[in-house]
Amino acid sequence: MSESDEIRINIVVADRNYRLTIDKADEEKVRRAADMINERVNEYKRIYTDKDYLSLVSMVCIQFATNVVKYENDAAFKDQYLDRQLDAIDALLTENL
Repeated sequence: MSESDEIRINIVVADRNYRLTIDKADEEKVRRAADMINERVNEYKRIYTDKDYLSLVSMVCIQFATNVVKYENDAAFKDQYLDRQLDAIDALLTENL
């Protein structure tokens, strides 16, 4: 990724702001990944009212990781969808740690 292909974006995950530098081509994917995480965190927040955000995000990570295990033998799915989604999630998690 060259510097000319990079952009800085702000995303919100679990009510926290993150400024990321990403490839322009990945912006939609990163934003969608953040939306997916937030949707799931909000769903869990409604169900598990006594949990803090770290617990909720961890639960979301477990759910996404479980999906990886379920589909890792399906090469077409993995190649077309899962790799992109996992890369976006990994980038978001890396920024959060």
